[in-house]
Amino acid sequence: MVDVAKNPVIASSKNLAASANGFYDIGIDVGAISTKVLILHNAKDIIGKKVLPTTMQPDKLAKKMMDLLLKEQGIKREAVKHIIATGQGRKVIDFADMARTEITAFAKGAYFLFPQAEVAVDVGGQGIRVMKLGEMGIVSDFRTNVKCSSCTGCFIDAMAIALDVGIENVGELSSSSLNPETISTTCTIFAESEVVSLVAKGKKKEDILAGLNAMVAKKVGAVINTTRTRGPVFLGGGVGLNVDVIRKLKERLAMDIYVPAYPQFVGALGAALFAPNPLIEEEEYEEYEDEEEKSQEKGSFFSRLRSRREK
Repeated sequence: MVDVAKNPVIASSKNLAASANGFYDIGIDVGAISTKVLILHNAKDIIGKKVLPTTMQPDKLAKKMMDLLLKEQGIKREAVKHIIATGQGRKVIDFADMARTEITAFAKGAYFLFPQAEVAVDVGGQGIRVMKLGEMGIVSDFRTNVKCSSCTGCFIDAMAIALDVGIENVGELSSSSLNPETISTTCTIFAESEVVSLVAKGKKKEDILAGLNAMVAKKVGAVINTTRTRGPVFLGGGVGLNVDVIRKLKERLAMDIYVPAYPQFVGALGAALFAPNPLIEEEEYEEYEDEEEKSQEKGSFFSRLRSRREK
């Protein structure tokens, strides 16, 4: 596992924001579970980042987060060159200069952090996205399960609530299991019912979580295997914080999985990286922009919100 926080190219620095000349770009990733905002200096240094649960007013939340970050870093609004939005709620961020889909933004961020990656994997709140990367991190192909949230962040979050375990403790607690339970379904609703049944039988929380994490690793691994990659693999998204899922996935694939120190910010980073030269490689990315648009489930909260505002 790679700890990118030790890389000086992307290390946070308040002194850098206060004293350095240059330009600032902001990436905003509005996901189903959380909203991430990141400030990039001179297209290479992360100097501030913030994550909060996504609300019913994602545009106001993102604006508030951005203003707070700028204030904390001592940066004036006029010093910001571009604001780029991504994520499922990207089109409701009306103050952004442009938007990129999850796939294109994530691939950009993954290549920046780990250019050796052959495959980039985003396990977020509602989807598993696996991208094959070509030269310069251009997406050559991708797989996704955005129409089903099984074994994603929402799935793990629901199971943690059912077990009364903080989501931040799921990976560590699961790692202590000595007798993992077997979970028979990947459906969030049925799995939650099964978890409640196991608790009623006196099964240990860590053993139930170990079974759930094994299922997540199996599902993610299956999607990765469709690319026939031999690695190396880069993995980001909120599920990247679950150390037990990563360990089980590495064992299942028998290859190294590289996870950044802040995996939930890869999309926001990629969005910000598009800002300095937003028209570069437009044609190469256009096809995947269109394909992902088609794969997004119609009738989502964000699509309804956009429709209401357009009327």
